[in-house]
Amino acid sequence: MRLARLTQRKQFLAAADRGRRFRSSAFTVQVLDGPQRAEDDRPAPDGLRLGLTASRKAGNAVIRNRIRRRLRAAALEALGPQAQRPCDIVVVARPETLTAPFDLLVGELSVAIERARPQGQGRRPRPAPGPAAGKTRGKGGDRPPGPQND
Repeated sequence: MRLARLTQRKQFLAAADRGRRFRSSAFTVQVLDGPQRAEDDRPAPDGLRLGLTASRKAGNAVIRNRIRRRLRAAALEALGPQAQRPCDIVVVARPETLTAPFDLLVGELSVAIERARPQGQGRRPRPAPGPAAGKTRGKGGDRPPGPQND
C-alpha cells in the first residue's frame, strides 16, 4: 500500500496556513481536514495525502533523505488504517527524527490527526509594543526625556 503524496508547494502552504498542529519531540505535524483542502487543477484523491519536509537544519542531504525514509515508513504503518480519511498531513522533521525510536515515531504519528489543535491554540501571542517599547537605556538612561543638557 502507498499513501498519496502532496506534490505542490501550495498544498504544503495551505496545510501550514489553515491546518491544525501537533508538536512532537521529533517532528511537527500539520493537519488540514478535507473540506478545507486547497482546490487543485486536477481532482485530488479522496483519502489521506502525506507531505514530508526536512530542512537543511536537520542535516545534509544524506541525513535528510534518511529522515524522510524513516518518516515515510512510520507514516505507512501509523496512518495506513486511516488512509480513507480525507485530510492532508504535512510532517516537518527535526534532527531528533533520526535518533528517535521507530516505535515512538509510529505512536506519535498515529495520534497526530486526533490531537492536532487549531492554529492559534496554545501559546498566547506577545502583546503589541507600547509607547515605552521604543525607549532604550544608553548613557544616562535614567535622565528624563527632553532637551540635552551639555
